[in-house]
Amino acid sequence: MRPFPVVSAFIQRDSRILLARRPEGKLRGGLWEFPGGKLEEGESPEEALRREIKEELGVEAEVGRLLAEVEHRYPEVYIRLLCYETAIQGEPRPLEGQTLSWFLPHEIDDLPLAPADRKLWSVIKGKVLKNS
Repeated sequence: MRPFPVVSAFIQRDSRILLARRPEGKLRGGLWEFPGGKLEEGESPEEALRREIKEELGVEAEVGRLLAEVEHRYPEVYIRLLCYETAIQGEPRPLEGQTLSWFLPHEIDDLPLAPADRKLWSVIKGKVLKNS
């Protein structure tokens, strides 16, 4: 079975990284993740990420380079999670019931991350902390 592509945004401002906490009652509710979501039919990953950021956070996004990619098998779906460096215009707002917060890199290690995002963070943090 091929993994289902999912996109996420690595958004950094003033050395802090934006994460979203999934609403209770949803799959993996209460866990933190990088903002993003599923690709729709015919979308490129970059198009999907711009759309998802607009829908979830209410801001325009400029999608940069692919920062990391991981695969993870959840009980209900097998995903390939792509994370792009992303710049946003304006202040993000939680439009889908999620909680938003900015974290210093070392704070993320102690958060309850969604399992795929935990894998993603382990790849990303080596790049982020190395360049800090």
